Amino acid sequence: MTLSYIPSDTNDEGIFKATASGILPNGKPVVVNADGTVSVPFNATTIFAQEAANSISIATNGSGTFVIMYTGPASSYAGKAIAGTISGNTVTLGSAATFVSESNITINGASIVYDPDSAKFILFYPDGSNSYYLTSRVATVSGTSISFGTAVVMDSRNVTINSAAYDTNANKVVCAWRGTSSNIVAAAAGTVSGTNISFGSTATLASRTPNTSIATVYDANANKTAVFYQDNSTGHGYYVVGTVSGTSISGGSTAAFAAAGTSHISASYDSTAQKIVIAFSDTGSSNGSAVVGTISNTSISFGSEATLSSSAIDATNTAYDSTNNKTFIFYDKGNAAMTGRMGTISGTSISFGTETTITSGNSLHTSAVYDASAGKALLAYRRATNSDYGTLQALDTTFATTNFTAENYIGISTGGTYASGSTATVKIIGNTSDEQTSLTAGQAYYVQTDGTIGTTAASPSVFAGTAISATKLIVKT
Repeated sequence: MTLSYIPSDTNDEGIFKATASGILPNGKPVVVNADGTVSVPFNATTIFAQEAANSISIATNGSGTFVIMYTGPASSYAGKAIAGTISGNTVTLGSAATFVSESNITINGASIVYDPDSAKFILFYPDGSNSYYLTSRVATVSGTSISFGTAVVMDSRNVTINSAAYDTNANKVVCAWRGTSSNIVAAAAGTVSGTNISFGSTATLASRTPNTSIATVYDANANKTAVFYQDNSTGHGYYVVGTVSGTSISGGSTAAFAAAGTSHISASYDSTAQKIVIAFSDTGSSNGSAVVGTISNTSISFGSEATLSSSAIDATNTAYDSTNNKTFIFYDKGNAAMTGRMGTISGTSISFGTETTITSGNSLHTSAVYDASAGKALLAYRRATNSDYGTLQALDTTFATTNFTAENYIGISTGGTYASGSTATVKIIGNTSDEQTSLTAGQAYYVQTDGTIGTTAASPSVFAGTAISATKLIVKT
């Protein structure tokens, strides 16, 4: 929609009216987008931990609430979780809560999954204070507050990696892990009751030993849970399909999905194509690859391996975009840049959109999930270029980290909050925005990348206007 100028009834100043893209709050700076819509400036990047974050995992309920779990050296590697919400481009975080508080706790391969039947988040982690036994806790979220149920030991062995998914047919959470003392792929099905969880007996899904990589994904069409892992003896990529019955899980035969050196495996389910996308590092050819898998009973057939990146990759993550029927694929490119591509399934093949650099520098300990209500992939990772701080980015299919430029600020919204798609009114140059608070008369204000105004210029530096009272700002562009 193009912008339309409407003269003021009282002077030569005026307003613009245009279609809002996303929620447009009242009295906020407005930018015009390339398609002629208007929105508030946004910064897709949020710091969730001002410390070096390790073993990061994220899950969402799909309706705008998410939980990030991680560890950090500032608290002797205690396990922490933080709840947040996303609405449009706005992320709100609560305070981090500790779910494992003992000193010298290190979590390797932690994972978190959302249970839609109980509306709870389930955490899985090796407990460093208890011989690294695999442990689970239920997390309850209210707004951005989080609380935990009783810790339950799932496996009294040293467990270094695990991965979980939710079986919506059996209404069970399935966790698969490396049983290091017996060199197996182990798994169990869990049932949430209130704020606690119980598990059926531990099953051996495969006698091959997973090494440093494991990914678990539920296939809603087949009603099966597939586990993909790096085999310790060959280094190749293998899979096993698990079936839940009651509180038990059993596995089919194991087979290779990549007969070459394979690491950094991730997987997600494309509910439209009813297929699984597996992304991984092909260490045999030193590139990034992806393949499409189709489950039939307890076997998986695969299409041709597609080249995701022509250079070595690390820390892959996939998340299915149910709005656009595409798969977000994130990976750290040669320990140098966090990168994203969109994958599209056709038949048993996958093709990719343009490779986009999201941020420079080594970005490991990554996790990604898609939130349908926000229409965004939530990517959580440790950012090397910012003191290894835990970082969250809310990204659409363009992987845009901001919509703010030095030229696209046009004025201040007025007339109330506008829903996405509605016609919004914007006061433009020379008009007076009288919907402000706590301004200082005579002070210059600048547009910030998070959609607010401040007395210090952001980057880029964009002058918003001059305050003439605590509530009024003369708009300048």
